[in-house]
Amino acid sequence: MRIKKGMSLTIVIMLCVMLVLSACSKKEAATPSAAPSAAPAESAAVATEAPVVEATPEPVATAAPLEKVVLNFVLLGEAPVDYNAVMAEVNKKLEQDINATIETKFIPFGDIETKYPLVLASQQDWDVIYGNIHYGENASKGGYREILMDDVKKLMPLTDKATTAAQWGDTLVGGKIYMIPQSFVELGVGSGFYREDLRVKYNVPEIKKAQDLEALFQAVKDNEKGIAPFDGTADDIRGLFAMMVDGWLTKRELPQVFNFNPDNKEFKVSGLMDPDFVPIYTAAAKTMKSWVDKGLLPKNAFAQKTSAYELSRVGKTAYWGNAFENYVNYEAEMKAKGWALGAIPALTPNGTGTQRPATGNGFAFSPKSKNYERALMAIDLLHQDKSYNMLLAFGVEGKNYVMNAEGKLALAPGIDASKNPYPMYQAGWWSNNRDQWPPLENYSEGYINMKKDLQAHAVSYLLDGFNVNTDKFKTEVANINNVIKQYAAPIELGIVKDVDKAVAELVDKLKKAGADKVMDEMKLQAAQFVKDHTLQ
Repeated sequence: MRIKKGMSLTIVIMLCVMLVLSACSKKEAATPSAAPSAAPAESAAVATEAPVVEATPEPVATAAPLEKVVLNFVLLGEAPVDYNAVMAEVNKKLEQDINATIETKFIPFGDIETKYPLVLASQQDWDVIYGNIHYGENASKGGYREILMDDVKKLMPLTDKATTAAQWGDTLVGGKIYMIPQSFVELGVGSGFYREDLRVKYNVPEIKKAQDLEALFQAVKDNEKGIAPFDGTADDIRGLFAMMVDGWLTKRELPQVFNFNPDNKEFKVSGLMDPDFVPIYTAAAKTMKSWVDKGLLPKNAFAQKTSAYELSRVGKTAYWGNAFENYVNYEAEMKAKGWALGAIPALTPNGTGTQRPATGNGFAFSPKSKNYERALMAIDLLHQDKSYNMLLAFGVEGKNYVMNAEGKLALAPGIDASKNPYPMYQAGWWSNNRDQWPPLENYSEGYINMKKDLQAHAVSYLLDGFNVNTDKFKTEVANINNVIKQYAAPIELGIVKDVDKAVAELVDKLKKAGADKVMDEMKLQAAQFVKDHTLQ
C-alpha cells in the first residue's frame, strides 16, 4: 500500500540576495545551494562599454529563530540516580541545537497495563511516548499520530539515512506509519550454549551447528561424573530439537503448523502439512532418538522441573539454550567459576539469522501535540547523533564512564557495578542507535566477533513479526495443540520407538484436527501481512 504524502513544516533559510539589475521586476526564488550563474557573452560585452553602476545590496534576510518549546516525553521504567544530571546535559545541547528541552515522566513497568492507556487517553498532556506497548492496537485506535515520510525526510535526515525500508515496513498499520522505530540491528537469534572448557579438555572438534554437539556430549558422558551432557525441562530438550530443523523457525503459538525460513524470499509458509517439510522434521527427530539411545539425552525430561540454565550454573549440564544476547552474562558466570563458554547461534544452513522487529523500540506522538515537528527534530538527534546517543546510553563521560586504551567503554573510577548510578538499558532510551555504541570492557573478543558476524548476516524477515489471528479456527487450534502435546512432544524429545511411524501418525492426527484448514488460512493471512508491511 502506498504511504500518503502530506505537507510538512519547511524551515526556510534565506541567502543574501543582491540586486543585479535595478530594472528587474520579476524575482526568482533562491535555492540554498545555488551558485551564481555565468552571464551570457553578449551581455558581458555591453556591460564593459556602459558606465558601471554599483547596485545597492538588499538587507540580508536571516532565518526566524525557532520558538523555545518544552517537549513532554513519557518513558517506561524508573529514572536512575544520575538521570537528572544526564538530562541536564542533554537539554543544554538540545536548547543550543533546536531551542527545545525535554521533560520526562516514567510509567513503572508494573503499572504499564493500567497507566499506559490512561496516558494515551490524555493526549494533550504529552508530546512523545515510548510506543512499543500494544503498538498495532493503539495505532489503529487513534492513540498515536500518523507520521508522514515527507516529515521524516525534511526534519529527520539522520534517521532517514539510518532506517531501512524493512524497518519502516515493520511500523505499518493499515498502510500508515505511527512510530519512529529503532534503526539498529537487534538480533532475534536463539543460541545453544555449551562448556567450551570441556570441549577443549577432551579435544572435541569445533562446534558449528547443533549436530556437532554429539562428540562433546559423548566425551562428557564418558569422562565426567556429575555432569550430564544435556539435562533440563522438556521445553529445554525440545529447544535443541528446534535447533536441528534445518533453518526453519517455528511460530510457537501453533507448533509445527506454521514455520518459515528467512532464506526464503517469497515468504513461504510451511509445516507438517507440507510434504516437503516432513523429511526435515523427521531427520531432526531421528537425531534426537539416536542421542537418547546413546544416553546423551535424558529419557525422563517430563519429570525434570529445573531448567537447563539453572543446572548449568551448578555444573550439572554441559549444554543449555537461550537468546544469543545473554552471551555476555553467561560468559561472566562461567569465567567466575573457572569455566569457558561456547555458543552456536540458531541459523539457517546459509548462515542467516533474524533481526527483531523494529517496533520493539521506538517513539510515537500524541495526535494533539503542538510540538510534533520539533519532536521529530529532537528524536533525530537523540537517536542518531552520537554525542546525544552516548549521553543517553551511558551518561557523562568522565563521571559515569571512561574509554580505556583498547577503545572499550568502562565504568568511571570509583563506581561499583552493582550500584551504578546510570546503568545502561535502565534510563528508558532503548531505541537509540546501538550500532554506534563502543564495546563494553567486559565484552570478550569472541563475543564481539561473533556478534559482528551475526549482525552482518541478520535479516529483517517480515514473517518474524506476524501474529496469527485465530478467530476463524479457535476450535481447530485447541484440537491441534492437544495433538502436539500428545504426539509431537515425544517425537521431539527422542523417546518414541519408531520415528517414521510416529511422524506419520502425528501428521494424520493433525489433519483430522483441522490443520489443513488452519494452514490455508494462515497462508492467506501471511500473504496479506507481507503486503501490508511492504513499502511501495
